[in-house]
Amino acid sequence: MSETPGFTIRELAPAEMPLILPLIEKHNAKIPPEELRHRLEEMIPKGYHCIAAFEDGAIVGIAGYWLITRFYSGGYMDVDNVVVAETRRSGGIGAAMMSWLEDHARALGCQAVMLDSYLTFARAHRFYFRLGYEILGFHFQKLL
Repeated sequence: MSETPGFTIRELAPAEMPLILPLIEKHNAKIPPEELRHRLEEMIPKGYHCIAAFEDGAIVGIAGYWLITRFYSGGYMDVDNVVVAETRRSGGIGAAMMSWLEDHARALGCQAVMLDSYLTFARAHRFYFRLGYEILGFHFQKLL
């Protein structure tokens, strides 16, 4: 657990994971809430983890992660859906969560932290650049 003035960051237990859904729904507004809940239920037993930033007992930020190993990178933490409540953005919560994740990845022996960011999230891109992240390539998708 990490304490920062005004908020606390900690990993959520699997039973607490549904608490992230209000922020996930805002971040993925085109996907029906019931589908997001179903996907979360499928993700948890497949190794999905999530941290949350709490302020006065309420969740004001979340960031999920997976632990993966690939030939090109070795072991790494794949960060998924970093979301801070709109009213709490630019207050250090996102940076504190990323710092928590990077420290945790180091402790787990990961060689890197990676993430995807939607093309339309230019503000998020600036945030990740400020934290020292760089773009390595494109993420391709083909819906089946």
